[in-house]
Amino acid sequence: MGERLSGVHALPTWMLSWRPLLAGCFHRGVMPRLSAAALCCALLLGCAGRPPVPDAIVSGVALNRERVVLPPEAVFEATLLDVTHPDAPPVVLGRQRSAPAGQAPFAIRIPYPSSRFVPKGRYEVRATVTLEGRLLLATDQRHPVPQDAAFRRVDVQLRRLPPLAATVEASVPLVLTHWRLVEIEGKAIGRPVAGAGAPHLVLQADEPRVAGSGGCNRFLADYTLQGARLRFERLVSNITLCLPASGTETRFFEALLAVQSFRQQGSQLALRGDEGQTLLRFESAETLLD
Repeated sequence: MGERLSGVHALPTWMLSWRPLLAGCFHRGVMPRLSAAALCCALLLGCAGRPPVPDAIVSGVALNRERVVLPPEAVFEATLLDVTHPDAPPVVLGRQRSAPAGQAPFAIRIPYPSSRFVPKGRYEVRATVTLEGRLLLATDQRHPVPQDAAFRRVDVQLRRLPPLAATVEASVPLVLTHWRLVEIEGKAIGRPVAGAGAPHLVLQADEPRVAGSGGCNRFLADYTLQGARLRFERLVSNITLCLPASGTETRFFEALLAVQSFRQQGSQLALRGDEGQTLLRFESAETLLD
């Protein structure tokens, strides 16, 4: 059967992996003597709100071919993301943080729960080096994770952020980040209606294209990036009629085509018009594992 824990009768073997959780409950005095059936129910209910425990590792190396000497206080982070659903923020499956970072190359070892790695899913590793929350180096290309569990090694390339006033305060990269729309010309965006997604955009890295949603229809557009100058052109979208979201979507698309420049501050992105006014404001979005 299993070992006896203080105050609990012997447990089946399949429940032994929960011994740390049980010990914590008894230590806090929150669990009386329970039968095996009652204990099983309690554990299932207690674990319902807990993320799965990491039991696997994605390994690799983060390289930097530029000659950059990082300050002693720099922080290296590598993140494993589930990007299966392009219209939703990526889901963080695991994150590695090294502080202080030291100097490149950096060894990647990201723990993650293998149960969340499904055969038809899409997964990527992204990495950054920051100093006091400001981005110094980042991956600016997609680095997919192989499906075969025996070959889940990913080497990534870090690149230095250009020294621009538009990005000096950024904490996340401009490209590949899921940018969720929060304001149009200073007016906050309300919550999406039931069944609808949040307006957002993602600047692709392998080609100058931007993809996203207006909250009802998905869209694609070309973009041109030169320093702090950013323009969007040839926007095309679906033609689904969604009355509750149509007004916001129309304003979003019109403002996007009027953008002339951008500025990042922390995890926020401001897209500006020809007079420097903020037309659209976004915040970076990702979903934590549940």
